[in-house]
Amino acid sequence: MKIRTVYFKVSDLKEVDFWKNFLDAEPHKITPSWHEFLIGDIRLGFLLNDFEDRYSGSNCVPVLEFADDEIGTWVDKAKKLGAKVVFDGLKEEKTQSIVFRDPAGNEFELTKFHD
Repeated sequence: MKIRTVYFKVSDLKEVDFWKNFLDAEPHKITPSWHEFLIGDIRLGFLLNDFEDRYSGSNCVPVLEFADDEIGTWVDKAKKLGAKVVFDGLKEEKTQSIVFRDPAGNEFELTKFHD
């Protein structure tokens, strides 16, 4: 088994703009209700919630792994684009990651933790 796709349910596909800027990429697949980025062999998707699902908070937290010397650049970029820190454990040996909330309220984690 492998994870093929991780996606957020969004109320407006304009929420994808943060991710375009953060990833410096355009979605490789676009439909009126779906935008999808390809990151390595994982698809990061955004599904328009036009079926009246009710949800609150973040129901998905993708974790993006970076080399130790790269993570600072990505942390700064996320902040510059309007993401807010939820939890900062970058300096904690067991965590080595920082959790953000993007401007639409979706959480994501940047980590320098390597298996």
